[in-house]
Order: sequence, then C-alpha cells, then structure tokens
Amino acid sequence: MSKVFKAFFISAVVIVVYVGNVLCVEVDVASEYEVKAAFIYNFARFIEWPDICRREEKKELVLCILGSDPFGSALDIIRNKTIGDKKLVIRMCKDIKNLDSCHILFISALEKERVASILKFLKSSCILTISDIEGFAQSGGIINFVIEENKVRFEINIDAANRAGIKISSKVLKLAKIIKESQSP
Repeated sequence: MSKVFKAFFISAVVIVVYVGNVLCVEVDVASEYEVKAAFIYNFARFIEWPDICRREEKKELVLCILGSDPFGSALDIIRNKTIGDKKLVIRMCKDIKNLDSCHILFISALEKERVASILKFLKSSCILTISDIEGFAQSGGIINFVIEENKVRFEINIDAANRAGIKISSKVLKLAKIIKESQSP
C-alpha cells in the first residue's frame, strides 16, 4: 500500500470511529428521554389528583416542561395520547408564574440553581413535580429520575405527594425507591 492510501485509510477509520461514538451517545440520550417520556405517561395513568385540581371543565391533562426541553422529539410518543377521557397536552414554560394550568411539571436540569425556589413557589399546588436533577426528591420534588446501572429508575417522595394531595398507585410505588426529604423547600 502506498503511504497516501495508508494515511487516507487510517484517517477514514478514525473518522468513522469518532462519528460512530458521537452517534451512539446521541442515540443513548434520545433513548433515555424516550424512556422518561413513557414513564411520565404511565405516571399520569396511575396518579389521582385532588378534586380541586382535576380541572374537569377541560378535557386536557397538561404536562409542562419548565426551562429548556431535554426531550426533543421524544415527547412525540406521548403527545395527544389520552388518559381516561383527557388528552395529554404538552406545553413549554419559561416562567413559574405560568404554571396554573399544569397537572404535571417536568423541571429541566438547567433549572437546578432555582429548584428550591420553584418548589417553594409550588408548595401548596397540586402539581406532580418531576425532574432528573440530582437530589430533586430529597429537596421536596415528587418524582426524581435517576440512572442506575445504565437504566432509568425513579425515586418518589411520598411526603411531597401527600402535601400536593396527589395519590400515587401502589403499582407505581412498588417500582420506585421511596425516599425522605433531606430538607424542606
């Protein structure tokens, strides 16, 4: 083989390996958020909100994403599905003052610095709070996604759910790690 061909061949292999690794990482991230989207849909199926928060006049169950959207197209698998007689609607929110129509709130990781103030603001609401911010459930959030052994798992803070008046089915609780708050928001 000529030196030029060897150099070209080695460069091509390096590029394929590098691009392949980048694509694998992106696919893994996409898969992670597809799994989280499916979990959120199933949480909604096994959650009971207090009568005052059901908003029966609307035939929508509203999932709000606060901050940047880490899901991308992964939410398409649950968008407009029905839960009971309600259609699952997804809204992007930039401000906590615009959450009054939300049933479920996913707080993105970019809100980590503000999570304590967000949870304090929502303390008396009946919104199911979900995040993948480390320590979210211990800080007063209701459901926290965690990655263990390369699998998406979740923790549930029962005290926070009770404060919100939200009843979580035992079917969901059996799959969760139940945690206690380390601090009060």
